[in-house]
Amino acid sequence: GLMYPMVLVTYKLCGMHRTLQTKRASLLGLQSSDDSSTLGGVTSLRGEERRMMTVEFITALFYEVDEQLRAIPKHPEAHLWPSEVVTLGLLHALKGVGNRPFYRWLTRDYRPLFPRLPERTRLFRLFTTHHNWTQIFLG
Repeated sequence: GLMYPMVLVTYKLCGMHRTLQTKRASLLGLQSSDDSSTLGGVTSLRGEERRMMTVEFITALFYEVDEQLRAIPKHPEAHLWPSEVVTLGLLHALKGVGNRPFYRWLTRDYRPLFPRLPERTRLFRLFTTHHNWTQIFLG
């Protein structure tokens, strides 16, 4: 089948990632209401800065996950790579909101990072199926 490159790998290869250590401060804004356009819930110009911080955080998170999981192959039928599934699962855990609000937030603001994102129920089935992968990082 046709191979789809991961957008986040492109970010990674461009050297746009930073280590998670430098992004830990971003986590402070992760618990937010689902109507926010960013993880921190700040709007307007400052909101754009927060959104960029969030993109950097997601990229850094993906980088750390992919370093650990890159040996796991992608199933030929799968839309997402294992590293993408785990990154999304971790974001869901960190965001601390329900499935629907999380999916709305993700598709509204960060869809370009995950162009092959499956529909909501399929995504959450993937989280259940690959729970053990995500637990390694949450442990």
